[in-house]
Amino acid sequence: MKKIIKPHSSIASFTCATLAITTALVWTSADAATLNAPSSGTFTMNLDRSALTPYYGYFLSTFWDTAASNPSNPTNTGNYLVGNIATTEIPAVNRVFDLAPIGSDPVNQPVQRFVKATSAGFSIDSDTLAGVSNTQIGMTGVQGFYAPLWPPSGGGVLNGDFSVVYDASRQSSGQTGWYLANNIYFTMAVYDFSNLSIAFTDANNWRFSGDLLMSPENGGMLQGASLNDVGDFCLGTGSYAGCGQVSSVPVPAAIWLFGSGFLGFAGIANRKRQHSSTLKKEQL
Repeated sequence: MKKIIKPHSSIASFTCATLAITTALVWTSADAATLNAPSSGTFTMNLDRSALTPYYGYFLSTFWDTAASNPSNPTNTGNYLVGNIATTEIPAVNRVFDLAPIGSDPVNQPVQRFVKATSAGFSIDSDTLAGVSNTQIGMTGVQGFYAPLWPPSGGGVLNGDFSVVYDASRQSSGQTGWYLANNIYFTMAVYDFSNLSIAFTDANNWRFSGDLLMSPENGGMLQGASLNDVGDFCLGTGSYAGCGQVSSVPVPAAIWLFGSGFLGFAGIANRKRQHSSTLKKEQL
C-alpha cells in the first residue's frame, strides 16, 4: 500500500515534530510506526557529476570504504587521507557507507577523525517523518574530491565520517530538518535532505531516501549557491540494506594534473535544479 504526504493549500496548526516546510501537511494515521535505530545497514550516495562542475571543476577522485578508512588504524589521520587524494576522476554514484553500531563513539581514533556511533534513542516517525533531536545515525567511510580550477593551481577536498541528524529548526525553503553532517576535522552540515520517502515492513526493516541539497553552511564556505539539488541518497536497514544502487556512468578518460594543493575539508559543488517540497512515504 502506498500513502502520499503532500503540501495542502489550507493553513493548519501542527506541532513542531511535523515536517511542515512552507505549508501544512495532511496524512492518514493508519499503519503508522516508529522506526527504530538501525543496528546495521548502509547509506548509498549518488552525486550528479554535472552538479560538481561549476565549483572549480570538482569531481570525485577517491573513496575509502570502512576497511580503507578504518578509524582504529592510527595511520588513517585526516592529514594522511588528504595527502592521498587522487587526481583521476572516478564514478560519483553507488558510493556505499556502512552504518555505525549503536552505542558509544569509537575511542582512540586517529587525529582529525570523529566517527560517530548510532544513538540508541534515534527513531523516525513513519507518519510525520520527524526524528529525535540530539540523536544520530553514524557511519564510516571517507571521500575525496579534486578541484583542478581551485585557486591558484588546483586542490583536493575531503569529507566523511558522516552522521544523519534531525533538527526541526532547519525546516525552511525546502529543508526538511534532516541533514548529513561531516565529522572529519570538524562537524558541519554538508547536505540537507529533501523529497523524502519512507518504506518499511516493520520497525527494524526500513528504507529512508530522498534528494541531497547543498547545505547553506557548505555553500557559504564554497562561496556558491545553497539548497540546489546535487544528488540523492538511500539509507537502508535490515532487508533494505544496500538500497539506492543505480547504473554507473562512465567518466572521461583523463588524468588531471593541476597542482598539489589540498584542503582539510570541504563539501561538493552544486547545480541549479528545481526541486519539489512533496514528501512521500510508502508502506510495503
